[in-house]
Amino acid sequence: MSPVSRGRKQKKNKKRAGSPGSGLTRPMGSRPRPAWFDPAIKAVLGGTEAVDSASGPRELEDTTAELLGAELYRVLREDRDGLWFDWWFAELVTAAADQGASRLLQGLVAIGTPALAQKAVAAHRRLHGKTTLPKVTATGEVFRMRDAYGTRFAVLAGFSDGTFLFDVDTSRGARLVGGHVHDDVTQAAAAWLATIGDTAGETEPRPVEDMRDLLCLVHLDIGDNEIMGDESRAVMDGWFRVRRRIDDLGAGLRKRGRRLPLAESLFNDIDTSQMTDDFCEWYFSLHGTEPDVDAVHALAEEWMEGALPETWFLVSPDRIAFQRTLIGDWMPDHPLTLAVTSLLPEWVTWLGRGLPAQLRERVETAATAH
Repeated sequence: MSPVSRGRKQKKNKKRAGSPGSGLTRPMGSRPRPAWFDPAIKAVLGGTEAVDSASGPRELEDTTAELLGAELYRVLREDRDGLWFDWWFAELVTAAADQGASRLLQGLVAIGTPALAQKAVAAHRRLHGKTTLPKVTATGEVFRMRDAYGTRFAVLAGFSDGTFLFDVDTSRGARLVGGHVHDDVTQAAAAWLATIGDTAGETEPRPVEDMRDLLCLVHLDIGDNEIMGDESRAVMDGWFRVRRRIDDLGAGLRKRGRRLPLAESLFNDIDTSQMTDDFCEWYFSLHGTEPDVDAVHALAEEWMEGALPETWFLVSPDRIAFQRTLIGDWMPDHPLTLAVTSLLPEWVTWLGRGLPAQLRERVETAATAH
């Protein structure tokens, strides 16, 4: 970590410690109940007509996710205080049971993480006794796609109700773009390709054979202590159900003798020479001189920390924008900051050599933007 920078790790820890959503790090009893809980619960309970009319389990899950997502997105944009969504979900379960909203409880069972879903199951049983609720299970089939930059992934996982598409961008950590159920792998792949447009890279889903290809899911920044404040409506619609689907996927893989990979630290013991040696060799062949070694190592450290190892040598406009934000947090007039800022366009040119001309031009433009 550069001595002139707080760095990504410290910034992320600071975000977790001080962000509105970081309250889960404190005992619930020490937290004041947020004022937005009641109106958000009222809004959900007032919108159950669509849930009640859902034609089947899949439509019920979609409708419930969107009903809750609308409130989470509104709160994220308007209130911003006490964004403890899991706590709110638990209170919503209680309120739904009090109102006798049976179908909503079924929807909450479908999208809730195991602990939250269990609360909804218990509430439903208090209303109706021990009944069998529809359960979605993972088939164990998993495919993956990635865009031409290599930093955005589509994980297409088979479930008993179709194929769930996890859309993950790793330009600034592993962040959710969206998640939705499709009829099959072909439909899910087509939907993802339509979303990313001309940055499509792999146009055919490839079966996941190495479980490390699913590290983008394991490291997904989603949960109350991961709220950044700029999440889209699609992300908020998937806030609960994506975590639930990852849990269900893990269970389905275990039944077939496979396991999701273990999360590893993306900050500790990073050997920057894996990038710096190659860059310095390229730089010398181009300019006939050595680059500023301290600047090269500082830039490599910032670039690699917090990133999935398989994306270290990859570049995208969003990743460059994120790096510029991080470097912008350094001491502005420090010689190392100035040297790294000056070196960034060269670094991007080096990494972008294998991109199609149109995409290479975009990353090079992003590296010199002010």
